[in-house]
Amino acid sequence: MNIGIVGGGLGGLLAGALLSKNNSITIYEKLPYIGGRFTNMEYKGYQLTTGALHMIPHGANGYLAQLLNRAGCNVNIVNSDIDGLYRINKRDYPYNDLFNLVGLKDKIKCLKMAANLKLNKVDKNISFGEFLENVPLALKVGNSFTGWALSLDAYDTPMDEILKIAENYYKFGGPGIPIGGCKSVVEELSRVIKENNGKIITEYSVKSIEIDEDGVYIYSEEKGYGYDIVISNLSPKHTENISNIKIIKKKKPIPSKGIKISIGCKEKLINHSGVLFTPECQRICGLNCPSNVDKSLAKEGYNLIMAHGIQINNNIKKEIDIALEDIERIFNEVGIHKYEILHIQTFREDLPVNHASNGTDLDPIVNDRLYLVGDGVKGKGGIEVEGIAMGVFKVVDRINNLN
Repeated sequence: MNIGIVGGGLGGLLAGALLSKNNSITIYEKLPYIGGRFTNMEYKGYQLTTGALHMIPHGANGYLAQLLNRAGCNVNIVNSDIDGLYRINKRDYPYNDLFNLVGLKDKIKCLKMAANLKLNKVDKNISFGEFLENVPLALKVGNSFTGWALSLDAYDTPMDEILKIAENYYKFGGPGIPIGGCKSVVEELSRVIKENNGKIITEYSVKSIEIDEDGVYIYSEEKGYGYDIVISNLSPKHTENISNIKIIKKKKPIPSKGIKISIGCKEKLINHSGVLFTPECQRICGLNCPSNVDKSLAKEGYNLIMAHGIQINNNIKKEIDIALEDIERIFNEVGIHKYEILHIQTFREDLPVNHASNGTDLDPIVNDRLYLVGDGVKGKGGIEVEGIAMGVFKVVDRINNLN
């Protein structure tokens, strides 16, 4: 089949690499580079990302790793030595040790919640915040996790999403770092597409997508091209705006907002390759240090630290100031006073963290001619790029079944 893909972000590239084995693929990307918010750019000797963290939530075992392997990509993902620690009262605690920080009554409540969560015996119609709210420390820990992983407050996170996230964690394990960072994934996907005679056209703005009985057409201002199938890596809202069919019906995607701050530092703030969750901060939910795995991601002799947090209100300057106060506190508490803020990114409005927050994702299959991929159509319980991979999984399998 002849397949056109609008958008060369991770979802579009992943779908293109998988489908290019048996189909003719053309990818249209409006930017001069591919990867969207999932690639690196060099700055002051550091490899800074355009959006995503240099971290894959389920490492070498999850959905993204499985699809990369299926596509024939050679990406080395190093699983983290520690999945995550929680910094509380200036000390770092493994998850299981957090129970020792609460009194007997709260400890009993926590043990019961953990057991019910593992056994999938909770009310799926409540929020994660409601599930945790009877234990103040548990709510803080929950907020730090959902803020880091989903860019959501625990009260905005549906419990059925958490149950699926927990199921995926027990199935695949924790995070990993791709050697070379996000860009290594993008470069391998591009290599596979080109080796399979697929085309990637950059600096090409698609103005409309039109579907009729004969096929699907992609139009720029000057030309139009016909395809058997079109896959859109644009947001569901943008796809609908430029197409001649309705995509968003009863279920409305709700974007999630976030702040990412990249930091350079000579001293070690984090001594492991997992996540340092920060439940006591106002905005920053966690940090990681990918250069602990791949030194090439940081300037020689330095560390690259990436902090991520949620946005609560629309006063962006105030939100950034609060996040920077959190960072100063985190570093100063361990006696580190010299560090450099390399880059601050806010993701909101037309460029959010996710075009559909977890629980508001749409179905990636619009019809047999038009499909969606990306962070607006993640699978249930899909964290960040794992969710994108889950959506691509569904789309690719559906298209392959049409042949």
